[in-house]
Amino acid sequence: MIAKSKFIQSIYDATWGRWVFAGAYDRFLKGAEEAGLSEQRRQVISKARGRTLELATGTGLNLPHYGPAVTELVLTEPYPHMVTELERKVKAMGRQATIKTAFAESLPYPDESFDTVVGTMILCSADKPELVLNEAARVLRKGGQYLFLEHVRNPDQKIARKQDLVQPGWYLFGNGCHCNRDTATTLKSSPLVLEELNEGHIPRAWSIVEAMISGRAVRPATQSPTMA
Repeated sequence: MIAKSKFIQSIYDATWGRWVFAGAYDRFLKGAEEAGLSEQRRQVISKARGRTLELATGTGLNLPHYGPAVTELVLTEPYPHMVTELERKVKAMGRQATIKTAFAESLPYPDESFDTVVGTMILCSADKPELVLNEAARVLRKGGQYLFLEHVRNPDQKIARKQDLVQPGWYLFGNGCHCNRDTATTLKSSPLVLEELNEGHIPRAWSIVEAMISGRAVRPATQSPTMA
């Protein structure tokens, strides 16, 4: 990770973050979404049920895929410029949802308050992805599910080495994204129990971000609500 001071971060957010990253995010992913990424989202998100929390919702690309089994939808997003676009999209769709500005590492919700937690393309940019998963487990009811879709370290060692080389520059371009993270290992080490893990790729993506995993993990029924 490349550490940035609060001053540099504020300048970064007001320039690249506001005018390029947040504003162009949907356009940047448009080709991949139309080529199959949207369908892969649907396969994951359609399993959501009950009171559902989405972490780092971004501009709301998952919104069309929540089905009638979701009784309440809560959307969190820490990035102000993403929140603006998210609010616009929720209103345009006429979707009933609560939007909360919050970091996934420190959720403002009590233990065991959701049936489903959703995270797509978020663990790559979290400062401490293990904390995100701890929080997801904490707010899930016993037996609740965590649904995920993430781009990850490529299993091809040639491409993985390329990811390591470009990571410093990609971190800045991708607003804090780590293209070379072994997220599957992080998931397996979390308080959640993996029940489904699928390997695939993001269509029309650059090789450094094409490897993808998706699936479902659950909070064990016997697990304490207070996570380490």
